[in-house]
Amino acid sequence: MKLRLPLIALTSFALSLSSVVTVYAEAPSGDSARSSVNNFQSVGIRSHGFPVRNWADLAATDPKAALSSSPEVASDSESADLSWLDSLSAVMTGKGAATRAVVGGAAANPITCHTTCISMSGTVALIPVWVGAWATADVTKWNTVLGNIVTSLGTAKANSIAKAGHVFNTNTLYFTSKTKVAPSLQWVTNTAITAPTAVSVTDANVATYINTFISTHSTIVPTGTTPLYVYIGAKTTLLTSGFGTTYCGWHSYGTTSTLKNVQYIAIQDFTSKYYGACAMQTTSPNANTGLDAMASVFAHETDETLTDPFLNAWYDVYGSENADKCAWTFGTTTTTSGYMYNIQLGSLKYLIQQNWLANNLITTSGLSTSTACSLVG
Repeated sequence: MKLRLPLIALTSFALSLSSVVTVYAEAPSGDSARSSVNNFQSVGIRSHGFPVRNWADLAATDPKAALSSSPEVASDSESADLSWLDSLSAVMTGKGAATRAVVGGAAANPITCHTTCISMSGTVALIPVWVGAWATADVTKWNTVLGNIVTSLGTAKANSIAKAGHVFNTNTLYFTSKTKVAPSLQWVTNTAITAPTAVSVTDANVATYINTFISTHSTIVPTGTTPLYVYIGAKTTLLTSGFGTTYCGWHSYGTTSTLKNVQYIAIQDFTSKYYGACAMQTTSPNANTGLDAMASVFAHETDETLTDPFLNAWYDVYGSENADKCAWTFGTTTTTSGYMYNIQLGSLKYLIQQNWLANNLITTSGLSTSTACSLVG
């Protein structure tokens, strides 16, 4: 079977950046890696989206069709991810794979490293970019809840993902198995709102708004770090290429003629219209349905960006990245005050999906489906 990359073509567009920190995923960070880059362009691709909760209903019922589906589809189409969802159905239900009902045994549909297996390294600064009609109080709360997922890694400004008991620790093997050092993460609190009147947002618009933010916040990236911008749309906006119909978030990157890059993630708040697609529960740990749902999507897209920043490193034969392979699985959960959670980070509780481990060994929580899904590694 021909290996498929987890890519979706985007509309090509050009951005102009000024005084932007742009660093190779595995290039040295710090002042030596800083440069002023003009004529920044999108690479013209994005990842498959974090699948909607009812993704199985959208997938084909013919296993052969699912196994032969290509995950590479056109941009800015609400049905763009449907072919890949067919493939995901094969992965998640174990079609075409023998059952291996032993913890520690080989998982079905393993993930593998491709090309030179480039991943992010050094210190990665996650920077939120708020787009649309955000209320100040909501920006503050989202900064707190999403930022805490990162800052709970440790007490320093930046801390390694290799922390026992933390959700990002599930990515550690992707680095250590290749004799690499796991990266450190830092959350950069930002409250500035970009494009407050934005409503319909295409894939190309996402990068345009990030470019606008970068152009007006050229010093926001901490010295010695590689930026990872997190586009976060207000509930008055809509990612038009399929939010709530096929996906709940995605990630991509931009590049220049010298191959320097900027990674970014796209997620958004949402109204009750999309609860069934992107929220596991409406009563949630931090009393905000959209925020708590996006906490899991944020973790999912961060997992994939760290391990597959150029969409050509870690994925399976269907083009699924690590977090895709465990979408909407949560392991052991606790129910209290009407909501479920599966982890407490600092003082906050979350319901965050599991992630696929690089060793491809069946976990206790993945026993029934022969998967290597784990919450904390």
